[in-house]
Amino acid sequence: MLVLGLTIQAWLTILVILAQMILMAKTKIAPEFIALGGLTVLLLSGAVTAQEAVSGFGSESVIVTGAQDIVIMGLMQSGALTWVVQTLLRRPSRLSRGIIRLFFPVAALSSVMEDLTVATAFAPVVRKWARKIKMAPSKLLIVAAYASLMGGTLTLIGTPPNIIISSLYAERAGEHMGIFSVTIPALLCMAAGLGAILLFRKRLPERKSPEEHFSSTMDYTVELLVPTENDAVGKTVEEAKLDNVPGGRLIEIVRFDSEVISPVPKDEFILGGDHLVYSGEVDEVMKLKRTRGLVNATHHVFSVKEMDIERRLRTATVVYNGSLAGKRIGDTDFEQRSNSVLVAVSRSGERIPKSPREIVLEPGDTLLLECPPNSSSNDSATEGDVQFFDSNDTITVGKKSVVSGLILLVMVALVAFKVLSLLEATIFAATATMAFRCCSIERARHSLEWDILIMIACTVVFGKAIEANGITTLLSSAAQTVSGGHPFTLLVILVLVVAFFTEFLSNTVTAAIFFPIVYDCATAIGCNPVPYTIATMLAVSTSYMTPFGSPVNMVIYGAGGYKYSDFVKVGLPVKIITIAAILVIIPLMYSLK
Repeated sequence: MLVLGLTIQAWLTILVILAQMILMAKTKIAPEFIALGGLTVLLLSGAVTAQEAVSGFGSESVIVTGAQDIVIMGLMQSGALTWVVQTLLRRPSRLSRGIIRLFFPVAALSSVMEDLTVATAFAPVVRKWARKIKMAPSKLLIVAAYASLMGGTLTLIGTPPNIIISSLYAERAGEHMGIFSVTIPALLCMAAGLGAILLFRKRLPERKSPEEHFSSTMDYTVELLVPTENDAVGKTVEEAKLDNVPGGRLIEIVRFDSEVISPVPKDEFILGGDHLVYSGEVDEVMKLKRTRGLVNATHHVFSVKEMDIERRLRTATVVYNGSLAGKRIGDTDFEQRSNSVLVAVSRSGERIPKSPREIVLEPGDTLLLECPPNSSSNDSATEGDVQFFDSNDTITVGKKSVVSGLILLVMVALVAFKVLSLLEATIFAATATMAFRCCSIERARHSLEWDILIMIACTVVFGKAIEANGITTLLSSAAQTVSGGHPFTLLVILVLVVAFFTEFLSNTVTAAIFFPIVYDCATAIGCNPVPYTIATMLAVSTSYMTPFGSPVNMVIYGAGGYKYSDFVKVGLPVKIITIAAILVIIPLMYSLK
């Protein structure tokens, strides 16, 4: 049965994709869960077969991305990345030179490493470097994010969207693209993007860094608990000297029966199990905690001796679409899993007038956590919840740094000279990374970005559903009508559509959904699909205007203390100039017919 030229399954496929767009843009549900839900609906409705539904999980793009994760972890753990940072980042005399000095190493690394991993690795480095050269980290972190996105387009392995598009292209065209097929046009577009950043560098935001937030007087609330055996029990607040701290005060007491006393009178008696909520400087409140025998408010204890005095404070940001977003810390098992305690919360540098444990967390919130002395930034217990700004990991540069670097170069060379396919080369490199102990098997297991792998697998299936149900054929006909069959007009339409949707969807999702449409539109009017494919790779990575358009942006969102408007202010001119460059460069370099 056809409805307006499409089957019921085709209309259901369109509705599922539209629903995913809305859910990803308007809710805090993890994208991989939304994608799995959409895949389930398509499977149960018969829009895709069982074989098609599972094919995405064994697709080349999923395996290549997973193998890359292991190779990249080897580079990080062996110290190769540390060496690059120490060698290339120095002391620029002004902002423009700082932008250039940072941009090129980030872009270069992103061309052969997953752009998200590069951004994650550079975020803490850039923050420390910015303080060292006396610049606001917010001015440089967003540059690192854009450099990572632009650099990821330089090769087929630099970013998941390129891997997906090249894999889908090979299925349709019957031939593989070279690893450097996109390099020259991507370099020219990257030059235009860098020029836009330098031209509009005065728009780069100057925000407080998270550590500056936490040192601000009266910006934060800290919740402490009175143990049953504490000397203050039975005394008034004034007698126990718990009413004030330098630069702050006791703003409320929460009793074990949830009774809230606020404001707190000086003659209020202290009971065992009371939660004391202070407003003031974090350092001073923590000093009060140590001198008065108080503990963190995770659970009731009887003595301060039960707590670990060797614990340390660390800063982290709530991951977008992570398990903590939209929840209170007390309603989750995060503290138990990570053996950490929430001390304070920052949101755009402003104090939230609530106990930290009662705050509904939002993506980008900065958390001050009390952690074990040996906690690691790569701890699987916190993966998908928070991104640490600092690192307690000790990484040294040595022989394994050289080995891991050589493995990466050999992998690229094997693909470039067509000795091995991309799939074979990445599997070889991942195996070599573990064999030479640049990365342990346990660390390799934790290095796999399962959320990204699930997203890629599901979106590959969505692309097949769009093609199998005749949607691409219908859209191709519509595109031919709108463009009048003119190749350049079609290119403009497709690039603008892809560039628009990539701001509101994951760039990975945008790549998988729109590439089949782009390919079929091009071939329907007798055009060469290669320039349209390359244009799609470039356009899908122009996620500059929203913090959630790409995981790369979310990595630096909390670390830089940004507001949503910062991305629009900086990203809009960069995006306009980059899209203009795509539309000029592609027709000049390739014949569209």
